[in-house]
Amino acid sequence: MLNTEKIKFLAFESGFDVFSVSKSFLNDEKLISNYSRWISNSFDAEMRYLKEYELKKFDAKLVEPWVRSIIWVGVSYFNSSFYERPSEEYGRVSMYAWGDDYHYVVKKMLEDFIIRLKKVGDFEFRYRIFSDSTPIYEKGFGVVSGIGFQGKNTLLISPGKLGSFFFLGEVLTDLDLEPTEPLNFKGCGSCNLCVSSCPTGALAPYVLDARRCISYLTIEYRGIIPEDLALKFGDWVFGCDVCQQVCPFNKFLYIKKLNTMIKEFTSNVTPFLNLKDVLSIPSQNQFEKIFRGKPILRARRRGLIRNAIIVAVNNKARKLIDDITKLRNDNDEVVAHTARWATEFLSG
Repeated sequence: MLNTEKIKFLAFESGFDVFSVSKSFLNDEKLISNYSRWISNSFDAEMRYLKEYELKKFDAKLVEPWVRSIIWVGVSYFNSSFYERPSEEYGRVSMYAWGDDYHYVVKKMLEDFIIRLKKVGDFEFRYRIFSDSTPIYEKGFGVVSGIGFQGKNTLLISPGKLGSFFFLGEVLTDLDLEPTEPLNFKGCGSCNLCVSSCPTGALAPYVLDARRCISYLTIEYRGIIPEDLALKFGDWVFGCDVCQQVCPFNKFLYIKKLNTMIKEFTSNVTPFLNLKDVLSIPSQNQFEKIFRGKPILRARRRGLIRNAIIVAVNNKARKLIDDITKLRNDNDEVVAHTARWATEFLSG
């Protein structure tokens, strides 16, 4: 039977940067109660599936009854290259979406890991692989298995290794593996930079109100964004990295000029989107053709054009007023409403 250290070596051979193992269930009452309280306070906004799958969050046996252990892996997506915004006619993209869709990239790495595991083992085992595509509470399991700790920005932070700029992947398996130990780490201490720097006030220490979060609003939310929040978006057209950019645990990534080794995140990167190009996308079908294989697909045409209009307002990109005016009667009412608001705002 393979031991944990051997499996860790195989995971690193497949390109992962961190590794841990947990039991099939989350045995940390504080993490469970904090998550349940977050749901009950409606901080999950309109992500109803989080409430629907709440019990499965903490017990993988509710996903697959044969699970005995979970193998956790993480891989950095950090890119320390500096990209200056070309002009006010561009919007900023969250770093996780610069490359190809991480769901497919991490899944491919996990498949390679399983192939290696099967080659060196002389036994049969059951497994399923995931990356942000299962109800399981990845962040909580990441804490109890020693990948990192939860920061005040609510993100999983791997101190001295990856900071918070990394993707998680997991292997549900019927192998009976020895769990790794949680970190003995003090955490954020008195630092409050992420909370004080959040443009929309979405953060309190260790609590995120998704209803005010730029990442949620620009990616997941499908409706009309209230003006008081829209005017605080800055130039973020898809996602937001502010609470990660100011975090001291990520500073060493910038200082050492670290870059991910995953080719899907080092070539053909998209740090900015041309707002004029976005505003001219005529249909959902065309939108899907343009952004096929990119995380930006998640926003849909409605969301991305809505976001682009808001960023044009925040950037004072008056050269785009004619492009926005054409959308005042768009078939999508969210787009049309946002365009009418923007033309009045930019004309004022």
